[in-house]
Amino acid sequence: PREFVDRPLDVKYILDYLEGLSASDSPYKGRLNMKQVGVIGQSFGGYTALALAGAEINFSQLQKNCPVNENTLNVSLLLQCQALRIPEFDYQLSDPRIKAAVAINPVDSCIYGKEGLSKINIPVMIVAGTGDTVAPAYPEQIIPFTWLTSENKYLVLMNGGTHFSTIAESPDSSIPVPSQVVGPSPNLARDYTNYLALAMFKTYTANNQKYSRYLDANYINSLGQDKLFLRVVEELSNEDLK
Repeated sequence: PREFVDRPLDVKYILDYLEGLSASDSPYKGRLNMKQVGVIGQSFGGYTALALAGAEINFSQLQKNCPVNENTLNVSLLLQCQALRIPEFDYQLSDPRIKAAVAINPVDSCIYGKEGLSKINIPVMIVAGTGDTVAPAYPEQIIPFTWLTSENKYLVLMNGGTHFSTIAESPDSSIPVPSQVVGPSPNLARDYTNYLALAMFKTYTANNQKYSRYLDANYINSLGQDKLFLRVVEELSNEDLK
């Protein structure tokens, strides 16, 4: 359970270390801009990216939703409810150096809830796979997207994408992941991720507005190929969901 706190703090520690290198008499002096940082994460890493972006752990929401029925179709709730085992405290996990965040298949519905996610005030992109059975798109990404209040926000739906589509298999892994779990065209899914992250960070961390055109919904939608096409929205209301 401490990972809910330690993972964002690990990233903050690394940023502090790099900031020190940039300011010291080292080969990195003056080469690292630690005031404009982008963060990207997948699954639990998506949770971490959102925490660094400003989302706050919502203990009251956790108490309402946990424990969950062990037969739930949203497996990620079993993980999120583990956060009730850490002391209730204002952990201050956000970092002002983070200027944009990309969260892929994040787990966030219960751990943050509406109140926690609404604290984010920087540009954020949430990527969801419609075939995700671990952190299902509707409860974990689509509904939470409606809770975001930041001015620049994007919800990207990867049709047919699973929880493992964007993850490259480790060469040291002795347990192969079945193709049915990975889903169609994993190489294409990873290409999409590289494209979306580049456009997002060039626009909002490097402040290069030439790249904003590549975040246009029509442009992103036109990129979709094969069985893994993309759809993106920038606004979504409760009425839209109905």
